[in-house]
Amino acid sequence: MFKKLHILLFSILLVFQACKTQQAIVEQPANITPQWVGSRPVMNDYYIGIGMAKKSGLSDNYISVARNNALNDLVSEISIKISGNSMLYQFENKTELKEEFKTYTNTSIKENLEGYELSASWGNENEYWVFYKLSKKLYADAKAKKLDDIKKRALSFYEKASEYEEVADYNNAIISYLKAFDIIKKHLADELTIFSPTKGNINLGTEIYNSVQEILHNIHLKPNIDKLFVSLSTPITKDIIVTAAYQDVKAGKTPTPVSGLPLRFTFVKGKSVLDDKIITNTGGEAILSTAKVTNKGKVQQIKAALDIDAIMGDLGKDKLSSQLFAFESNIPQCKITVDVEGKKAFMEMEETDFGSPSQRKTIGNGFKKELSEKLFSFTDSKQKADVTVKIICKTTKGTYLEKNDLYVVYVDCEISIIDNKTDAEIFSNGFTNFKGMQIRDYENALKDAQQKALQKIKDEIVPELNNLDL
Repeated sequence: MFKKLHILLFSILLVFQACKTQQAIVEQPANITPQWVGSRPVMNDYYIGIGMAKKSGLSDNYISVARNNALNDLVSEISIKISGNSMLYQFENKTELKEEFKTYTNTSIKENLEGYELSASWGNENEYWVFYKLSKKLYADAKAKKLDDIKKRALSFYEKASEYEEVADYNNAIISYLKAFDIIKKHLADELTIFSPTKGNINLGTEIYNSVQEILHNIHLKPNIDKLFVSLSTPITKDIIVTAAYQDVKAGKTPTPVSGLPLRFTFVKGKSVLDDKIITNTGGEAILSTAKVTNKGKVQQIKAALDIDAIMGDLGKDKLSSQLFAFESNIPQCKITVDVEGKKAFMEMEETDFGSPSQRKTIGNGFKKELSEKLFSFTDSKQKADVTVKIICKTTKGTYLEKNDLYVVYVDCEISIIDNKTDAEIFSNGFTNFKGMQIRDYENALKDAQQKALQKIKDEIVPELNNLDL
């Protein structure tokens, strides 16, 4: 008898609970628009979110669209209050970073939102509406508990990073600091103060950021040579050795070699291909011995820099983290100039202005200067040259446009390159009737035509020569 009574009471309790749940979720008849659709309710103890979706064109998806819109609305009610000692105050003037953080945090709140309730829903032939609510106390309590756990987990990586610093293992120190940051990155606006056994009360966000920046600032890269002289398509025979050392100049400490540090070697000036990743040895040295100049640029540049992508790992894919830690100006680096000896060339110029030999040879000399900087090493001896560069330019007077007081000048230009060993023409290009114009007189128009013709040569003909297999 007692057992039957117990079952009956339990069944009544289940029915009561079901009725209570049904009362909490209000399904309004389609022909009666609920008040919360027309006028947003005010609920002091709750965050609320209301979302709507049109039924047309969405098939059955209108329900999920309305729910998503309601969640977005709910998230927008949860204001982001930045803690007074948040690291974000260091970036008050960086609008792009602040906007990225705002978007990032809103997304994070939505992804981790828990405890919200479906208060009501309603629909008619055209629309479907959803009403969510979330207890402010429930949200605050859950957030505080979660934040406490996050700070404890981040602190363990922070302490480990400090230990790595003590033994000068700066690579693993940075990695551990970044792991700590990865844990707190969605909570940078929150109060992140915690007690550290080694440093007392610290703000994790500020301490992690400043610790990484201090390490990066104090790591210095120095090459064994500042400038190299090489021939085109010839391997660089001299090893490029870049030494990484840690030195806190302000503290007056002596440099300490940094081992195990990933460096990346690339060409940053010129189009030669190089992308070598080398780890520094116990002496802090990264040795590059396989570089080869494959591009004709006369002056090129190799950059050796801390491989921040390797250190950040997956965290580098996170836009906010990259903006904070991967700024080009923050990364330790050094550069080595590579002076490339191109083929030896002899120059022949023939330039006339209005039928008379040009005194300045503006176009020819400008062309030679451009080639000297980008392609050839010029010699005064044709016998010593690999090629002969010929340029023939002439300018002629065009029509005077009296109505606009404009003088017109035309430029004809022929450019060719001869292989001195075979006497074969290996390049030929040019243009005719290239126009320049100016007011007052033909001399002004001549200068305009010459400048434009030279720019055309730089923009169109020199790039062709650079791609030529000389």
